[in-house]
Amino acid sequence: MLLSSFRSLGLVLAAALVTASATLAQEKPLRVAEIWEIPTLDPTQDGTLMKEKAMVTETMVAGNPDFTLAPGLATSWTRESDTVWVFKLRPGVTFHDGSPLTAEAVVVSLKAALERSGTVRSYIKIAELAARDSVTVVITTSEPFPALPAALVYASAAIVSPASPKMPDGTIERPIGTGPFKVAAWQPAAQSFTVERFEGYWGEKPSIPAVTFRGIPDPTTRALEMQKGSVDFTSEVPYGDLDTLAAKGFTVSRNVTARNYVLNFGSLKDTPFADVRVRKALSRAIDREEIAQYVLFGMGRAGISAFPDTMAFADKSITVPKSDLAAAKKLLAEAGYVAGSGGAMTKDGKPLAFTLFTYPQRPGLVPIAGAIQSQLRKLGVAVEIKVTTFSAIAKEMKPGDARLAALASAMYPHPDFYLRQTYHSKGATNTWGYANPKVDEALATAATTRDEGERSAAYNLVQRIAAEEEPCLTIAHYGVNVVMKPGVTNYAFNPIAHDYMLDPRMKLAP
Repeated sequence: MLLSSFRSLGLVLAAALVTASATLAQEKPLRVAEIWEIPTLDPTQDGTLMKEKAMVTETMVAGNPDFTLAPGLATSWTRESDTVWVFKLRPGVTFHDGSPLTAEAVVVSLKAALERSGTVRSYIKIAELAARDSVTVVITTSEPFPALPAALVYASAAIVSPASPKMPDGTIERPIGTGPFKVAAWQPAAQSFTVERFEGYWGEKPSIPAVTFRGIPDPTTRALEMQKGSVDFTSEVPYGDLDTLAAKGFTVSRNVTARNYVLNFGSLKDTPFADVRVRKALSRAIDREEIAQYVLFGMGRAGISAFPDTMAFADKSITVPKSDLAAAKKLLAEAGYVAGSGGAMTKDGKPLAFTLFTYPQRPGLVPIAGAIQSQLRKLGVAVEIKVTTFSAIAKEMKPGDARLAALASAMYPHPDFYLRQTYHSKGATNTWGYANPKVDEALATAATTRDEGERSAAYNLVQRIAAEEEPCLTIAHYGVNVVMKPGVTNYAFNPIAHDYMLDPRMKLAP
């Protein structure tokens, strides 16, 4: 009898240990290899990391996968005049420190973002902020700006508590947001931080208890870390590794996102690139279909316009021209270039040649640069490739150089974002100096009219002019890969993501 009791007790203890082990296994954090370095957690400086990936912060307005708008921390918004908007806050929302989300807190947060981020100021065009009452925020824009609700989707305009710990210079050290996860640990030297589930979240509670992020900028290293088992989720591994990873049991997905591979010139003034015929000659010599199919392994689509035709606001009348070397040579001849020694195209004794800068974090960039170098060699244009960091390019690049980058075409879901900053004469990223009065006029019309048909026509006109004059060369529309270890489930790629967007519904098996 006594022996039987001990056996029963042993079975109970064994079952308890199994249950405890399973519970501990379930409580494992999701380990993410982030594609960029992690120098800061300040949402005004890296809002994408804090909002889309770490899920710490949220914005007033959210974006759907089809690039339409959805309620975020604001449940509704109305336009009282050309420049005055009223936003009603979602009730029952609290920050991670337990304090309530109020209109006053939103005003303080947005003012700080405007002060600390020139990009936020440029994108959102806020002139005044006021709290009409505890749940009503009034925003006055500096000019008529119908894209305001969409602009508030921009991740660096996410709302944080005024109580968020700050450094002496005002940098937010640990953001206190309203999202489903809150910051638990931050190791700047290790480029690593951890977020844990926020039990007081107003929406659906996360399934995973915590997520640990580690900055690993090198794509090959990210692939190796996945195979070593040190991370559970990553993005942007070398395209040539995808089939190998899939064969080893990893979940691999290839997705189209709102980003373009773009070749932009150092300057369109006092350089060969000032001549539209030279730009178009380079464009016609580039075989976009070959790049999309063979260089990108099908990870992307050939493109020439600002948006792929899968996006609602794309002008679908624009088609991608086929590569035509003869037409490219004819354009250069019209621009005064002749074939010199070894077939090099020259004008006034100077060869048409340039340095093409790019960076390695996005795995398609360096291979595309190599393909462009090879294709332009057939035209008689020498291209030297220099791979460095994104920030270093701005310091090293000269007016006669060029850069190949992966540029987001919808940091907020509205055509105004990319078209204005890229093609307006005073656009935020138009550092090459493109100016066309018809483009500026069309963008002004789009910003002031209340007629949706007229606005759409204006944006389409800008797209057609840009595709014809090519102040910068769109090479392809971006494809992004995601790799997960077996057992990571409930993940669906969101095309509105700037890299990848995690989901609180994701699960991690024991």
